[in-house]
Amino acid sequence: MKKLRDKIVSFIAVLAVLALSSCGSVQTAQVTSGEPVSTTSAAVTEVSETETSGAEPAVITESSGETEETDGIPETAAETQASDAEESEAPETTAAAETSESAETTTLAEPETEESVTEAPETEPTPAATSAPEETVITTTTSEPKNAAKPSPSQVKEVSSPGKAVFGPDNAKFDYSNCSKGYVSVNYTGSTKLKMLLKKDGGQYDYDIPAGGGIQYFTLSMGSGKYIVEIYEMVSGGKYVKLFSDTFTAKIADTTEMYLYRNQYINFNAASKCVAKASEVCAGCTTNLEKITAVFKYVTDTVTYDKALAASVTSGYIPDPDSVLAKKKGICFDYASLTAAMLRSQGVPTRLVIGYASPNIYHAWNEVYTKETGWITAEIKLDSTGFNRIDATFYASASNKKNFADYIAKSGNYSDVYIY
Repeated sequence: MKKLRDKIVSFIAVLAVLALSSCGSVQTAQVTSGEPVSTTSAAVTEVSETETSGAEPAVITESSGETEETDGIPETAAETQASDAEESEAPETTAAAETSESAETTTLAEPETEESVTEAPETEPTPAATSAPEETVITTTTSEPKNAAKPSPSQVKEVSSPGKAVFGPDNAKFDYSNCSKGYVSVNYTGSTKLKMLLKKDGGQYDYDIPAGGGIQYFTLSMGSGKYIVEIYEMVSGGKYVKLFSDTFTAKIADTTEMYLYRNQYINFNAASKCVAKASEVCAGCTTNLEKITAVFKYVTDTVTYDKALAASVTSGYIPDPDSVLAKKKGICFDYASLTAAMLRSQGVPTRLVIGYASPNIYHAWNEVYTKETGWITAEIKLDSTGFNRIDATFYASASNKKNFADYIAKSGNYSDVYIY
């Protein structure tokens, strides 16, 4: 009996030992599964997968959110903060943790990459910029590209021939309805050439009117007063006979504004290409002085002197600003016509002047009106109000711009004969 009781006690003891051994194994397994290293490894795996899918993991979200809030922290300070955060979250340095740190640093450097892409669109963004969260790019961009200056609005003053005050035959009507604005017109539908003379107080302006020329406009450059109009028609042998003669009196309201309208030698309208070019060239200009500078520079930089035309031009030549703009070459008459058309379309009163340049050169140039005092170019200075001389032809071809500026500054070097 005693032996049976001893065997039962021994058996129970063995069972107890086995039970204790099993509990210890389970406990050990639970401790192992809760180790920080295993948790860190799982977190790194999650970051890697999230970066691939484009979503924002918890660690990146915190770092990105901090950047958004501070918005002015230098990149080096942001990197230091991100590094400190990593060390507190994962005290053990592992290869996986280093990979995560590198990923965060690339994300924080992203705004710099975005700026370079904005400034130079032809440069492809780096893979880091491509995989970065879109909201981070938007919120951390510190500057936007400046918009280019808008074209300067055209200020074309339209001319008209209303027929309220006219004389002459039906095929050559002279209209002085707008003489108070400083211009008159002739509507010629005939098949031969005409010559028109405008006379006032001993002065005289001669104009050629081509066959079938339609309505053409002429500036009353001699100012207010009584005008005599004589129109001659070409007949056989190249001779002219008087078609008609009459008079009218002009009382010009504004002798400056009259040089904003187009005329036969400065022919343009709202649809002209030279008007569109002037709007482009004067983009960002806010004063007449700035517009004069911009147009003068454009014409002198773009148009070259046409020696072949200068050698072959004949009497009666009429410049065409759009043609000069297209060919990018011309004679002095062309330079002056294009300059005047562009500036007038921008609201700058501009004269086309024909006369003599020292020593005895038959020449054309411009006079521009501005209320400001300042510089036209680095060498040409406008030092008074009113109309001031600029000479695009000579300036464009001058090898020494300073010497040329001194030349035009002396009024004795120029002699005005006709103003249009």
